[in-house]
Amino acid sequence: MKKIFIGFILLLFILPAVSQDAKDTAKEPEKKAGEAELVSQSIYTEITLEDFETSQYTNTNLKFIQAKEQEGSLAIRDQYPAEFNNSKKYLGVKLFAKKGDTFQIFPPKPLEIKKYCKSISIWVYGKKFAGEISIMLQDVTGETHRITFGNTAFLGWKKLTVNLEPKIKQQDAYLEKEKALKILHIQYRPANDSMHPEWQYFYIDDITATVREKYKDRQSDDW
Repeated sequence: MKKIFIGFILLLFILPAVSQDAKDTAKEPEKKAGEAELVSQSIYTEITLEDFETSQYTNTNLKFIQAKEQEGSLAIRDQYPAEFNNSKKYLGVKLFAKKGDTFQIFPPKPLEIKKYCKSISIWVYGKKFAGEISIMLQDVTGETHRITFGNTAFLGWKKLTVNLEPKIKQQDAYLEKEKALKILHIQYRPANDSMHPEWQYFYIDDITATVREKYKDRQSDDW
């Protein structure tokens, strides 16, 4: 009986220590994940390519194949902008279009990314029209890629983000020669349930990119 009592007392001291070790072990992966996230944040930063605050967009920036029933209009607006980056203005897009049409919005200034780009984001206000929004991106070799953000079948402001694939060439063939990614235009493809045109609306605010410095060749070959 005495041995049982002594064993019980030892368990009272051992169990809390084992429990604490288990808790510390469980926390360890969480700590490492947090550290990795901090390292990633310190390498990459988000830059603004277009905030629509000073750029002038008119109907001349909107291109499409003119058909009998197609119409389109652009306007800079200032009511209810996206709640990001202290936004004051944004771009309104109004289209009378049907499935199969393609509309292109050309920026009035070059939208270039000179650093290495991880992802591109665009703030979009959807009004439940299931059209597809994308951008045409030119890489450092001159090849163009269509980057699709998805459809606008939602209501309100939403930040749409796409990670760039490795096939989009960003690193210069010669590291000392700097080249940039270029956003050529924004593209919208309606997706009506019927083939008849209808008025569709959506709004665009800040276009941003998550970037880091490109790798530089700092090694001297003079030896």
